[in-house]
This record gives sequence, C-alpha cells and structure tokens, in this order.
Amino acid sequence: MKRILALGGAGFIGSYVVRKLLESGHEVVVVDNFEKYGTLEHDFFSHPHCNVIRKDVRTMYPAEFRNFDVVLCLAALIGGIRYFHKIPYRIARDNSEILAHAIDATLAAAPEATFVYFSSSMVYERMQRPVTEEDARLQPVPLTNYGMQKLYGEYLVRGAHEEMGLRYLTLRPFNAVGSGELPDVDSGGRVEFGMAHVVPDFCYKALLRQTPFEIFGDGEQVRTFTHARDIADALDLLIAQNVENDDFNICGDATMKMSDLARLIWTRVNPGLPFPSVRTMDVPPSDVRFRIGRSEKLAARLGWKPKHGIDFIIDDTYRYIERTMKLPIGQT
Repeated sequence: MKRILALGGAGFIGSYVVRKLLESGHEVVVVDNFEKYGTLEHDFFSHPHCNVIRKDVRTMYPAEFRNFDVVLCLAALIGGIRYFHKIPYRIARDNSEILAHAIDATLAAAPEATFVYFSSSMVYERMQRPVTEEDARLQPVPLTNYGMQKLYGEYLVRGAHEEMGLRYLTLRPFNAVGSGELPDVDSGGRVEFGMAHVVPDFCYKALLRQTPFEIFGDGEQVRTFTHARDIADALDLLIAQNVENDDFNICGDATMKMSDLARLIWTRVNPGLPFPSVRTMDVPPSDVRFRIGRSEKLAARLGWKPKHGIDFIIDDTYRYIERTMKLPIGQT
C-alpha cells in the first residue's frame, strides 16, 4: 500500500485514477475544489481508504503534503475548444499557479515522493504527424494558452527535477473520454457546445437528434481518443513498478476524423435513423487539425495496451448522459 495525494482527484480523469488506485489497495487522499463538478458524489467517497477534502490546491500548506509516497497533480482548468479560447489568461495563470504550488509543497514536505504531472496531448497541437515522446521538446510551440501552459508545466517539473531533485512522472493522455463527463449546461438548461469535449457534445446532440447537426469547422480534424479507464490502468502500472523521472504518452487506438465520429455516434445512438444535414460552425484560427499519438514507449516499458475501443467509448458516454441528464424537448 502507498499513500497517494490526488490533487484534482474528483475530476473526470481523476475519478477513474482514484478508483483504480483504491482497487489496487492504496490509500488515497483527494483534494478538489469541486468548481467544475459541483456537488458530484463519486462512489469511492465512502471507501475506507479514501479521504476527500474540499479545497483549492493553492491554499494548501506544505505540511498537508507530508508522508505521501505519490503526489498526483490532476488539478487544472480544462474544457473543449470554445473553453480554451474563452478564458485563455485564467487557464495559463491558474494552471501554472496550481502546478508550481504543488511542486514547491512536495519538495518542502515530501521530497521522497514521486510527483506525477498530468500534462496533455495539446502540447503537440501543431504537429502534423503521429507523435512520440521525443517530439515534446522538438516540436513547434503550441498556439493555444492551454497547450502552451501544459508544455511549460513539463518544463517546470523537469526543471524541479534537475535543480532540486524532484522525482517525477509526466503523463500525456490523448483525449480522455468515457462516462463521467457531461456537456456544459447553463442555469437555463441550454448547452453551450464546445465548452466540454467533443465526444459528450456529439453524444448529447445525437440524443437530441439535432438537425442540422452542428460540427466545428469542416470536420476534417483528426483525434486519437483514449478511455479514462485505460489512462488509470497505465498510471497504476507505473506506480506499481516505481517508474520515475520519465515521460509517457497514453494513447488509445481510436483515431478518427470529426465528421466520421459524428456519424458513428449518431448511428450508435439512433440506429436506423439517417444522419441529418450538417451545419458548419466557426472555429478559432488556432483550431487543431491533427492530433494523433503513439504509446510504443509505454508498451515497451510495461506491456500496456489500451483495452477500450471507440464503440465502447461512445456507448459508455452516451448512456451516462442519457441516465444523468434531463433531455430538454425541442432543443436543436
């Protein structure tokens, strides 16, 4: 058993990670401000080896990091394509503040702990081919504040290792998906598409039978999707093997164009119903066209491979939305 501090552990990826680590017999303390997920109650909150603290990471004292073997930094502002461009300054500021505070507190109170930084595939947003870990330091710099902040975060973590001996892991999940994430809904019940990620957005539109079906840009953007269970499994293996001072891409095997994804989701949600016409929505000039990852390094090191394909991802997502949200009548 290891004592693990999960900063942002009540979030989407964090919930899968915490659940898996508890299953593996670890003791987990979750710290989360619940800003995005509000009063969401996860099943593991009552687990005997889990303690949940409602708190902003930036208000934590170094003493609160003491006696942990692993510190997970999942806490961050994150969302879909519109979200990135709606609050670019806050994303860059808050995410950097959270990360730097977590690093400093770990070094001060738990210098022997392994610090796990959850970066993002967005660091590769300007690459036009499938990427490996070596590309993170050789690629053109990202254009979005989110992608740039995540890349800067990797330099912060690596710099703390080189200067102060921080033990670290940097992980880059590629488009984490699965049950647990919902479209962004305002107080009036309206969904602002593009604020959440594309799979829950498309699933919700398909459940509404939105006509015409709205897609950002020309639909030729390409993404690799990874179920959050596979991300949690990868981290569990890395912790079990005491891997440190390295970085890994975590990629599923589901790579698709957005136009094809929309049609596949529609077919699985509405079997037998023809796909409707499409309405093209404007996207920012920095819209990411191509983001495909490779996880050969993780496979070679630990034998990890993704277990959940695109059909499972879609079914898991839309069924969660269907049973969690009240679908409004007449919203298209």
